[in-house]
Amino acid sequence: MKVILSAKSVYPFHPVGGVQKYVYYFAKALTRKGVDLEIVAPLDNGVPRTEIYEDIKYTFLRPSIYRYLEYPIGWLGVHLFSYSLARYLQDKEFDLLHAFDMASYRYLKKRCRKPVIAHIFTDNYLSNPITLGTAANLTASKFEQIKEGKVRITPFSSGAIKRKYLAQYLFKIKPMYFCLKNCERIFLEDDIFREEVNDLYCLEEAKSDIVPVGVDVGMINNRLQFASVSREELGLGPEDVVLITVNRLAADKGVDKIVLALEKILKKDPRVKLIIVGSGYQEKEIHEIIEQKGLRDHVCHFKDVSEEKLYEYYNISDIYISAFSYPGSSISTLEAMACSLPVITTAQSWLVRERQNGIALNSNDPKSIEEAVLKLVENNNLKDQGRISRDVVEDFDWDPIAEKALEQYKKLIP
Repeated sequence: MKVILSAKSVYPFHPVGGVQKYVYYFAKALTRKGVDLEIVAPLDNGVPRTEIYEDIKYTFLRPSIYRYLEYPIGWLGVHLFSYSLARYLQDKEFDLLHAFDMASYRYLKKRCRKPVIAHIFTDNYLSNPITLGTAANLTASKFEQIKEGKVRITPFSSGAIKRKYLAQYLFKIKPMYFCLKNCERIFLEDDIFREEVNDLYCLEEAKSDIVPVGVDVGMINNRLQFASVSREELGLGPEDVVLITVNRLAADKGVDKIVLALEKILKKDPRVKLIIVGSGYQEKEIHEIIEQKGLRDHVCHFKDVSEEKLYEYYNISDIYISAFSYPGSSISTLEAMACSLPVITTAQSWLVRERQNGIALNSNDPKSIEEAVLKLVENNNLKDQGRISRDVVEDFDWDPIAEKALEQYKKLIP
């Protein structure tokens, strides 16, 4: 079985994010199950090439788009890559294309093609609410325009909605619908998203499968055995209650909301500290909030934490917070749970089991975050809740997730 796995970016060649890490760890799990796998992605900083990394074949095609993937104009880059991918696969011997986002768009237009799986996350089928007007709208150089979250646009939306969000409709939603309608299978993370996608795009439920976000539990256990980062070296005391969030500093990730909540939390419990791991376009704004609110002594920000060191920061923390503007995929939440942390999340409510290992929030407003943090701290049961998180995350190890995908591969390959 020869499978092409294709995505618009992948760890460790492009800047790290959840989708990038998903492709990397998912691919490793598939190869452990004997799948002959090749990852095809846009260029990093190098030239078009094929190389072997950790026993997996990587092929990099033009263009290089990772620098502007966070911008709305990044949709155009994905379209350009889909052309390159279709050309590359034209004379390629393989059995199945498993493509993330819209990477398969041009290949799906070919008459003679192999089966295609479209794998999508929340970001793929929701859109930033940016209307046409100036170039700044598409380049998002005025990022305050995308802070209100995401909008639901579909091929079945009204003409007024399509005209208002014309760029999203033409370059993202319409091609996404083509991919979902014409591929053989659709992979989504949870039933919540399957119901929403099927409703938005009028798809048959039987066409989609649940393939969750995962975490390498064994690898994390090994890393934690050699953890060397201590609270003391970060200026954190043994009595401090340490919150941590690991995310791109982008408006929809809600890190600014966590910082705003911290100001209120400290008025009731001055022991609370916050670790932020990540970088992104919202960094300047977040640092301005920290300065304006007088929070410098309560926040530690780390931009460039290696995958090897990341788990050590989870290890010295007490509570993980994911404050997305909408439900979505968060590998970092699973990583934190594997490090035995209770979680406060707006992203993946199904990971919180009847409040035994944290609190699922309906909103990322600072007041909700404040109340959740104080409730967990006041209950004084963080260690026990963390152990439940650790038990829950066992169901999200990459190997059984890869097995689910492999079952679908076998159904599609003649």
